[in-house]
Amino acid sequence: MACRTYRIIFAVAAAYNLTFGFWAIVFPHAFFRQFHLAQPRYPSIWACLGMVVGLYGFAYAYAAWKPDRGAVMIWIGLAGKVLGPAGWLVSVGRGELPAQTFPVILFNDLIWWFPFAFYLLKAIPQRRSIVTWVCVVIHLGACVGLLVVSGGTEAEPDMNKRMQWVSQWKSIWAAVWVIWILASMSLLAFCVVWSERLRELGASWSSLLMGCSICGTGLLCDLSGEFVNIVFLTMPGVSSDDFTHHARLYGILGPGIANGLYCIAGLVLSCVSWRVEFLRGPVAMLGFAMWLVGLALTVAAVIDHRTAMVVTGGGVMILFIPWATLVGLRLHCKE
Repeated sequence: MACRTYRIIFAVAAAYNLTFGFWAIVFPHAFFRQFHLAQPRYPSIWACLGMVVGLYGFAYAYAAWKPDRGAVMIWIGLAGKVLGPAGWLVSVGRGELPAQTFPVILFNDLIWWFPFAFYLLKAIPQRRSIVTWVCVVIHLGACVGLLVVSGGTEAEPDMNKRMQWVSQWKSIWAAVWVIWILASMSLLAFCVVWSERLRELGASWSSLLMGCSICGTGLLCDLSGEFVNIVFLTMPGVSSDDFTHHARLYGILGPGIANGLYCIAGLVLSCVSWRVEFLRGPVAMLGFAMWLVGLALTVAAVIDHRTAMVVTGGGVMILFIPWATLVGLRLHCKE
């Protein structure tokens, strides 16, 4: 089952890279037209980049063909997908690329991090604990980042001041929301390894699949909201009305819908954990309290009560980080 899943993942990655490579080679000006950038004097450089991306596609195709022998290919691919966003953030910080080019980084690199990492960790006994603690560390970094960019968030009640802050610090703003994208994806990865353990303890596939599917749907909404934050709130010359509209759209998609779905998924898996005696006692109570506070955040986001969003959002993270750490310790003990 796992082997078939990796075959599908790598086949999709191969198809994407080959398509992107073909597009960049045959239409070297298209990227620059799409994002309203000055046309390059030497478009062949972009075409050469397309060739490199396309070659990665052949590597992923080999991994899909022989997943038992694809580790080296995927290590190299993952390294490229980590370096890509890092280089993009540097380029945005220098003003060489606008934040509006973020879709390329999202689809070329970020969405592949955890599928590739799962494959590379598959033979490590402590894989589930590692995934959980990576989730915790990323969320810690995301929380620190949110404090850094608080001048552009709901913590600042004056929308004009928020807009000015984001306009002045676009690269930092984009970097923090990239971290939050990774945090969102790590939450689904955490639900997967959590569900794997519950299945070993006798939980039904249907309840676990429901929990992970709800979390996955929440991830799609979260990525959409974070996409809005990076692409639309940083647009040059964005009007106050447009900034307000897009900030509100993020609030509905992220803290509203996505967070609510995460909490429902968490409650489903927490109830299953109680039933199979994986999480009971204080750890379980901490988890239930966290999901309920998270639902309060969803209500605050839907009614656009910004103070309540800040308070409940902070409360969720204060509860989530120790709770997830404790769950990671339990997964470690069971491995």
